[in-house]
Amino acid sequence: MPDEFPPSTEQPSIPEMDDGGVTVADTQNPDTAPDSAFEWTVPTPLVELQRGPSRFDLPDRNLILTGFLGVGKTTIARRIARQLGVDLLDIDDEIELREVLSIAKIRELYGDSRLKSLEHDLCRRAALMRRSVIDVPGAALTDSRNFDLLTATGYVVVLTCELGEALRRMHQKSELHYRDRVTRGRMLGRMRREHEVVSDARLLQLDTTHLTIDEEVDLLIRYWATGEPPGSLFRYGPREPLRAPQRPVVGLTSSAPPTFPKLKK
Repeated sequence: MPDEFPPSTEQPSIPEMDDGGVTVADTQNPDTAPDSAFEWTVPTPLVELQRGPSRFDLPDRNLILTGFLGVGKTTIARRIARQLGVDLLDIDDEIELREVLSIAKIRELYGDSRLKSLEHDLCRRAALMRRSVIDVPGAALTDSRNFDLLTATGYVVVLTCELGEALRRMHQKSELHYRDRVTRGRMLGRMRREHEVVSDARLLQLDTTHLTIDEEVDLLIRYWATGEPPGSLFRYGPREPLRAPQRPVVGLTSSAPPTFPKLKK
């Protein structure tokens, strides 16, 4: 029995190849397309995408963020932990959850000794963690025991900013801190206590006054992955105080006696 559909001897024509792919026929128009027509594309070469460090690029050390109240260390710590998918330990939040009291209320009822004891217990717990973000209040690092524990197991970065910028960020977060006189006094007192960590010349500092949150996160992740501070915004110890340039004393207040031109005789 002869074949009902004999094979065709015609060879299908293939159009020229371009950068986007190759199209043999337009299948959207069945009236003009041949029976053996089909559409296929040649994928373009893959472009290697640039990506930042991931959690697998991190060393076996923690990233420890500290600083005074209002600098934004809690916001930055949460953003880094969420972006990299690592654990986060916020010492202030853990203390308040454990004691069911605020930090200010614990200090008011039990004194600083109780608060320092709780901070030291959580610093010991943080020293057992690896590849985690630790949010530590600035006053906790003034204790030599906590300082030794945290610096031995992680990179410590002190986030700083100008005082006016810190007050602006606190006001932007909650205006109630400025309306209540008692709350405002407690916050300013805590800011003064935690500001002592800025004067420690052994700790690396990052000035965040003119940085956005994304810029801070990028700089800190790169430092965590490489162990080398990227950029000139990192420094050790406090910034040198600004001093007005000395101007020469002129007029009647000058220490040197005035000179007059000699008259010819």
